[in-house]
Amino acid sequence: MTLEVHVLGTSSARPAQGRSVSGSIVETPEGMFVVDCGEGFQNRLVKHRSQMKNFGGRRLKMARVSAILLTHGHLDHTWGILPWMQTMALDGRKDKLWVIGPTTSDVIDALLGSEIEPKVNPSDLVLQYEMWMNLGGTTENLGYEVQWVLGDGERWIDMNDGSQIPLPQPMKKVKISAHSTQHTVPSCAWRISTGERKGKFDRESSKNLPDEIKATLAAGKDVEYEGKSLKAIDFRTDSVPGKSVIISGDTAEQAIDSNCDLLIHEATFLQSHVDIANEHLHSTAAGAARTAIECDAKHLALTHYSGRLDSHDDSLSEARGIHSSVVALSDGDRLVLNDDLSLTHLVKSEEGWSQQV
Repeated sequence: MTLEVHVLGTSSARPAQGRSVSGSIVETPEGMFVVDCGEGFQNRLVKHRSQMKNFGGRRLKMARVSAILLTHGHLDHTWGILPWMQTMALDGRKDKLWVIGPTTSDVIDALLGSEIEPKVNPSDLVLQYEMWMNLGGTTENLGYEVQWVLGDGERWIDMNDGSQIPLPQPMKKVKISAHSTQHTVPSCAWRISTGERKGKFDRESSKNLPDEIKATLAAGKDVEYEGKSLKAIDFRTDSVPGKSVIISGDTAEQAIDSNCDLLIHEATFLQSHVDIANEHLHSTAAGAARTAIECDAKHLALTHYSGRLDSHDDSLSEARGIHSSVVALSDGDRLVLNDDLSLTHLVKSEEGWSQQV
């Protein structure tokens, strides 16, 4: 099955040029992840779900959201969390929800008992966690279990009881990993990946075999038949490779130490403003393309544009001068990473979605 990304915001810092701030849904075979949840997230989500029903022919069921993955604590990436969580409570959510994000190693030391008082950035998620607790973001208040987790990339703390835990894996086969990035606050990129899927049982090649032999081969077991050894693998189509997507959050270029098939990377500035990008630890479109090459990404999708950019045409042109497979995202777009690892870019319009060629 494919991985599909629903892009609900492509603006940096504040809504501008008709674009909203950050927030994406990654739809997997097992459920969904939300990556970042900026102000007004649930308004955009309601509209997108309605359009998916009317034009996409299917519903996005919020009960299938397993976790909210935060890239950092700037409010254009986090301010929509609590209102949406409260809406899920009103809608009768019962399933557990994970909320996972980065903090500093000093904060982790303090949470584990260090007597050294850490220096905490005002936008550190540990401060927002305290605020969310005071405003009712608790299991008791919401009526469904919420597991808050903060980490420094190596160590993760269950904020509910203060214990150190491995990075949670909210799904069985779809895996997440956090990769530290370079920004003005503690930050990370999130990698979401599916495992390789074995091929389908080939009924045509086994059509002349007895049913009991077919059943054994279909179960993945080798079998002896009429003096021959039949290998189960010979009766399956080729396996389907796993797929992976990384969503960068805010970061300077070439800061992600991982590979992926699809990289969704911030492109706040053009190369003509590279000095500003470097000062604020953001990326240019060209920098995003260089990062994609470092990550061995088959495809690059640009997002998180500065309000000074009235279109993303120049960003797209700049990145395509470096990487061969680049798309520029707009609010409401969808990206489908197919089983053959090709990318389908569905562009949003008032009449639904059309494939970008």
